[in-house]
Amino acid sequence: MFNLKNSVEFFPSRSLGGLRIAFGFRPAAAGNPALFCSPDLPMETLNCRIRVNKLSFKIILSACLCGMIVNSYCETPAISCGELNRNMSGQGPKMVVVDVRGAGDFERGHIPSAINAPYDSIVKANLPQEGMLVLYCGNNQCPWSKLGAKTLEQSGYKNVMVLDGGIITWTAEGFALEASNVVDKKNTPIPVAAIAPGKMLKLLGDKTIGIIDTRPETEFKIAHLPGARNIAFEGLNSGIAGLSEESEWVVYDKQPEIAKAAARQMTEKGFRVKELSGGIQVWSAKKYPLETGLVK
Repeated sequence: MFNLKNSVEFFPSRSLGGLRIAFGFRPAAAGNPALFCSPDLPMETLNCRIRVNKLSFKIILSACLCGMIVNSYCETPAISCGELNRNMSGQGPKMVVVDVRGAGDFERGHIPSAINAPYDSIVKANLPQEGMLVLYCGNNQCPWSKLGAKTLEQSGYKNVMVLDGGIITWTAEGFALEASNVVDKKNTPIPVAAIAPGKMLKLLGDKTIGIIDTRPETEFKIAHLPGARNIAFEGLNSGIAGLSEESEWVVYDKQPEIAKAAARQMTEKGFRVKELSGGIQVWSAKKYPLETGLVK
């Protein structure tokens, strides 16, 4: 298969992406060795000749091998949100869902029954080794779930997957979230009234209506509804102390389940509350007015 009678150096055949390749050098007229390569496969007739010096060859070979190692390292099995939801409904093998975000994000809203194990300390979480672990973070751009999965695999875990699209895709596909600090949970949830963004727009400036943004302060400062006050969901119980029960309140968040949970908590404490339909995403998509910074 090779015509390398004058070869001066051979390298063992290597498997690159499933194709076994053999390499050899032969002196060339200009003093540079000529690199010959050919697939080490039966009945294969393809031969190629590339004129490179030895240093270039070593750089190219190293880059190829490193690239394959990186690609292999990053390949973590993924599961779709729909498939995970079916498994959680008892229509598949047992799966343990793990939220690798920080505790604050987890408390604000997470996939039902999920365990919080931040990716940078996931080994210390003592996660069960039986069954399949499904890790998730914010979205596909977030690397934490894949980093956590690789850490677990290196620690001996055999069955680890990541959730394709993360919690953003989970909520976008209409699946439920739960929050850690929803108190006095009842079998029948308190119904939450809603107000449409268009109607809320007409009520801006009405002194009898208060607006509460339950997102973190960092997000609130970037953009919020005019006149809104920031009471993050994590501190809702203490934050609403002292608010007038005579006023009507409108609550919103970027995650509808969190806004509903906040509205239920306030309703249980005697407030008249509505949730802003669609939250701040729909409000901003309609190009309704927004303010920035903290309320003075």
